[in-house]
Amino acid sequence: MPIYEFKCKHCGHVFEELFFSLREEREVCCPSCQSKDTEKLMSLFGGRFGSASAGASCSSCSTTSCPPS
Repeated sequence: MPIYEFKCKHCGHVFEELFFSLREEREVCCPSCQSKDTEKLMSLFGGRFGSASAGASCSSCSTTSCPPS
């Protein structure tokens, strides 16, 4: 089940929506203002494998793995 990130074009709120398949298409409403004027954002993959993290480096350092929070 994919999770997609969306941004509301009306209020600017960024939120995630769970879809039940890759082929599922449905209208997404902003949970803050209920606007249907949303756009799907491009997201980077990130995950944990053992004690290391995978994904892009954060803006405050040049490492790609951070200690667990």
